[in-house]
Amino acid sequence: MSASSDPSHEFGLPEGYFAQVTHAFLADEFVEELSRVDLEFARKNAVFESKPFVRTFERALDRLQAAQGALGATIAKLEQTASSSAADHGKKMARLKKTFATVGGSFERLETQISEVSSNTIRIGEQLDTVAKEKERAEAIKELVEFYAELNAGNTRHLDALLEGGAEGMLKVAHTLRRLNTIVVDNEYSAPSDAAAKRQIEIYSENFEKAMLSSFETAYRDGDVPSMGVAARTLDAFNGGVSVVKVYINQHPFFLSSMVGHSTDSADDGADANAMPDASDMTARPPPPDRRLAQLYSDTRAVMYKDWAIISKVFPRPIDLMQQLLKRVFEQTIQAYLETLLARAESQSALAFLRVLGLAHQETRRLVEDLQKFDAETITPAVVVLETARRSGNNPQGLLDMPGDAQTASAQFSRSRSRKNLARTDRGGDAAIDDDDDMDDEDAARERLGEARSGVSSAVAIAVLIGRSEGDNAGVGLLHGFLNRCCDDLFESYTAGGNYMSTEQAHLKEAFRQILVPFVRARSERQGPSRSKALLGMLSSVTGSTSSGNAGAAGSTDAGGATAAGGAASEAEGIINPQTARMMLQVHAEAIARAIELESEATAADAVAALTGQLVSTLGDEYVFPALEDVLEALQDLRQEPDVHTFDVVRVANIVVRLLQVHFQRAVVPYLGNGNYIYRDAVAEKNQLMSRVEMNLNLITNKFVGACKQWIGGLLGKQRKGDFRPAEDDFTALEAGTQPCRQCTEFLRRVERACRQSLGTDNQARVLGEVGSALHAMLMDHLRKFVVSVAGGLVLAKDVSRYRETIASFGIAALTDKFAVLQDISNIFLVQPTALKSLLDEGPLARLDRATLQALVQMREDSRSSKLVKQFTS
Repeated sequence: MSASSDPSHEFGLPEGYFAQVTHAFLADEFVEELSRVDLEFARKNAVFESKPFVRTFERALDRLQAAQGALGATIAKLEQTASSSAADHGKKMARLKKTFATVGGSFERLETQISEVSSNTIRIGEQLDTVAKEKERAEAIKELVEFYAELNAGNTRHLDALLEGGAEGMLKVAHTLRRLNTIVVDNEYSAPSDAAAKRQIEIYSENFEKAMLSSFETAYRDGDVPSMGVAARTLDAFNGGVSVVKVYINQHPFFLSSMVGHSTDSADDGADANAMPDASDMTARPPPPDRRLAQLYSDTRAVMYKDWAIISKVFPRPIDLMQQLLKRVFEQTIQAYLETLLARAESQSALAFLRVLGLAHQETRRLVEDLQKFDAETITPAVVVLETARRSGNNPQGLLDMPGDAQTASAQFSRSRSRKNLARTDRGGDAAIDDDDDMDDEDAARERLGEARSGVSSAVAIAVLIGRSEGDNAGVGLLHGFLNRCCDDLFESYTAGGNYMSTEQAHLKEAFRQILVPFVRARSERQGPSRSKALLGMLSSVTGSTSSGNAGAAGSTDAGGATAAGGAASEAEGIINPQTARMMLQVHAEAIARAIELESEATAADAVAALTGQLVSTLGDEYVFPALEDVLEALQDLRQEPDVHTFDVVRVANIVVRLLQVHFQRAVVPYLGNGNYIYRDAVAEKNQLMSRVEMNLNLITNKFVGACKQWIGGLLGKQRKGDFRPAEDDFTALEAGTQPCRQCTEFLRRVERACRQSLGTDNQARVLGEVGSALHAMLMDHLRKFVVSVAGGLVLAKDVSRYRETIASFGIAALTDKFAVLQDISNIFLVQPTALKSLLDEGPLARLDRATLQALVQMREDSRSSKLVKQFTS
């Protein structure tokens, strides 16, 4: 800012004052800076005078008022200028809007005129096209009439001349003969004068077809793909290609009678060598797929991959031929071998049949998936390109390797007509290959086909070509549904109408019965003669039916008796073991895998639920619950010592339930779905079994505890009155204690070991706690029944010490404390009469009931002579 334009001098302020004010203007700072000189002068003179300040403020006020007036004038001028500019801008915008409206109207009129001209042009084009078609039709009719008249006169010179014109001439002859045959069929009741033409057309057509088929067969044997293409396209124009397709399929090496016969004979002759010995053994893993079937499917893949390269070049409609070829492969070759294979497996056993059926279906599904992938990646893109070429008006045959090999076929046809014997036609001739005139279009179409084959035209490109969106069946080929139907038709007779499920359920029932044979036999031998006889009769029927209908599985009956080395002993005793349950779960898992493979998606969940219900029912009603019932029955006999192996049954039953739960979660739930009624019913059935097992185990545990109490009471009841009044020289009693004590402690240690081995921590504490508490109560009552001498006090202390040591091994603090007090109680029979009162009043015994202590004191032999009772009551 220059000094002349700086307003700071006018107010007496420092230069650039207003330029330095970067923050908001403050009046206090402005007044202070304005009167700074006057303030300094007043401070120096120490006298305040108001006049200098008044003059300074007056000058500043005058300048501010002048500046305010100048600012107002400037603002008024700017407002006037802005108003004038806004008015001019509005006028210009109005003129511009009017101009745009005029231009828009002009364009609309022009567009209307163009539309009218276009409509007229289109109508003219349609009319011209109609005229052209009518002209072409008239010319074609005229030409047909001429051909018909010539043939009626026995003259074929014109047709023979067309045959000499190469591939195009042959195609034209084919179209002409097809139309002439249509005329003959439509005019069946024509005049007698037309009989000659009709006969001549039929003869010429028959000879033409035979010549083309002969040419195709010769080229097929020689591997001449271009010549095959000429004949195939000519016959397609002549009769839709029905005859040439039939010849191609009938002469295919894959279907030759020698090859098919060799395959069938090999399957029959190799029945013994190719039999799967492990297929009938349920303890063995499922065998691998049949080797010959796998080889047949591998050959099928190779044939389809190889033939498509020929079919796509030779036939105008390759997709139709591929369908017929695949249908013939599935219905003739594959189905014949599958029937032989399954019949052989069925003769072995039901399990062998089911395993072979599942493996065959799995291999067939894999073959179908491979063919579907080949279809989606190769066949469908090529067919789509062909269809696109037809729609675009290009020659679709350009996608094929179009030869110009018409000379050989026409010459051969001429020779065959002259000799009137097509069966002896001379097949010689040079193959002169001339390029077609439309090779440019062929190259472009062939390039598109190459892109489709190489994967460039993927699922997205296919979808665009055939008018589908990217997400609408993208990647699915044209043969997808056809191949699925072929696979379903192969196995329909084995799976439809519940055939498979009835066979699977019957096998599962028989397999479970075979696995449970050792268990059922052992139960029958342990029980009464009448029941044993009935059960053994049932077993004989099981083994008899098994040996007659399932030779391989009958061998597994013996193996089932020794399912595992660890479980053989328990099965022989009629006690459940985890190995048998694992075997049942393994058989069930294999059945589920087959059901998922063979059943449709709609019925798979029902099939899995049905098989699972069969497993749960058999595992519970025929295995676990009978074993638990036997244990409960054994615990009813209180005259016998409770068998501590009862806890082994409890442990194994818990293991079986856990195995079932894990199996259910891993092998069943993934195929039932979530939240539907099938899932809920299956879960409810499984939970019901687990609840029943838990209730039975609790009942067995309670029964066992009660039996233990009864048995311990019986052992203590064998205590003799003289056991605690031994002779003074009987050192044996003093060292070993009494026999009931030894028997009780030995029994308790067996119970403890069984609990440690078979029960969980909580159940151990509950069972041992109840048994220990019952023993303590019995001993408290037991001590009040026998008179104890001084020497007997030592024997009693020895017994109590043994009880205490045994109970201490239980690891239950409350029981340990109780038997520590019991040890103090035994001291009542050891101390001198003079020390008895201090023992009862000062130690842990002071907390006991006085009546109980008095009853114990009375059992001392010297209680009457020492007047201990009076001392106790004083």
